[in-house]
Amino acid sequence: MPNSPKVRSEKTKLFYLSSLTLFGMSAFGILLIIYVQHKDVSQKLLGGKNYYLQGITGLFFGSLAAILGLVLINGKFFRNARTYFDDLLDDLNPSLASILFYAFSAAVGEEILFRAGIQGAIGIWPAALLFVILHGYIVPKNIPLVFYNVFLVVVSAGFGYLFKHFGLVSAIVAHFVYDVAMFCVLKYAFHTKKEVKPELV
Repeated sequence: MPNSPKVRSEKTKLFYLSSLTLFGMSAFGILLIIYVQHKDVSQKLLGGKNYYLQGITGLFFGSLAAILGLVLINGKFFRNARTYFDDLLDDLNPSLASILFYAFSAAVGEEILFRAGIQGAIGIWPAALLFVILHGYIVPKNIPLVFYNVFLVVVSAGFGYLFKHFGLVSAIVAHFVYDVAMFCVLKYAFHTKKEVKPELV
């Protein structure tokens, strides 16, 4: 039930986890910049190209990655991958405001940690691989999901290149756009189809 105590508890938990991602990961990323990379924090977080260009490049890459991702999970081979993400939405049924908050928290916190913090210490591709592994999406028995994770590693590396060549804001915008697009389409398009005709999933 949408308003059951269990659902409210899960939503509360996700709210706190998102807040922890936003503030905790950001703080850890900053510590890595200071004590591991020995770099200037303001330059790492605020440097790069002008914000207008960063916003445009982030919007373009995030939109392109989301379109490709949605094409993949809408294919027959990746049906089980889409079912996996559908199931994540089943119990929570997040509102648009919640989706925006989750996506914003993840985009800011994770990009500061993985791109500004970890990437500077181990490189773009290792940081991208670690990013996907720590998300816990790798389920060995779900082969389509494993292949989809290869795509996610490429997308994550793309965020890394945006950070390297344009700046952190570009990576954050791309990450935010990707998450919002994926959440919204899964919830309002694919998920609605699932409710109407379960056999299509």
